[in-house]
Amino acid sequence: MMQEVKLKTLKAESLNELEASINDYLKNDEVSNYKLLNSTVREVEERTFSANEQEFHAFLTFIKEV
Repeated sequence: MMQEVKLKTLKAESLNELEASINDYLKNDEVSNYKLLNSTVREVEERTFSANEQEFHAFLTFIKEV
């Protein structure tokens, strides 16, 4: 029995926006045959000039039997 892995990175400016993006992606036909194995969310701070900009990244790992 073999498994196939699919990785996806999503980015957003807020956790709510990221959550919506993840849920939209999970409804996508592209991953309909896959099972979500793991999700990791992390906050990335970028310092541009004097302003701090926050961005949230989600790393999704999917598998399916092939």
